[in-house]
Amino acid sequence: MEINNKNMCQWEITKGAFLISQASALGMNVTGYGLLDVDQNSGNTYLWLEDYPFTLFMPISCDLEKTAIYAIWSDFNNGDDTELALSDNTTLEDLYNWVESLEESMTDE
Repeated sequence: MEINNKNMCQWEITKGAFLISQASALGMNVTGYGLLDVDQNSGNTYLWLEDYPFTLFMPISCDLEKTAIYAIWSDFNNGDDTELALSDNTTLEDLYNWVESLEESMTDE
């Protein structure tokens, strides 16, 4: 995984480290191809990993808690993004089921 810390302040690096630790705690493999960076448009600190159909991110202003992490899924047909706030009980299986339901709703249209 690449970490683009050139444009990251200390707080964004701290959030990035938290994202990595929480992704790992979910059971995600964080050693594969991916990117930890800051979205220059939104200011969100995000963790994108090629092996997963969603991206994890934390907003500009937040606490270092799992409930401050969001998953985002992009519809490649129309570019729409859908976000899901993680809870303390969110599992990797929950995230896969969420993406699956979104993909199924696309095929129903």
